Amino acid sequence: MKPPLCIDLYCGLGGWTEGFLAEGYDVIGFDVESLVYGDQKYPAQLVLQDVLTLSGRQFKNAECIVCSPPCQAYSYRAMPWKRAKAL
Repeated sequence: MKPPLCIDLYCGLGGWTEGFLAEGYDVIGFDVESLVYGDQKYPAQLVLQDVLTLSGRQFKNAECIVCSPPCQAYSYRAMPWKRAKAL
């Protein structure tokens, strides 16, 4: 029996991926760059492709699709403080 497939969009270093691999999933991650942090790198198959160019047809066999778009550069704008909203 083939393990279920998970697609991890905006995969980064693989936070979601680690959990799905631990549960027996095959995982394919998509990101615009390959990240390395110390000796850590993405732990599964990595596809370097902008998610804006993907088609849903690519994932017809996926059991699960997860995504965590980067928000660090934008999250400060959601803060209630006047100073942050002015940035």
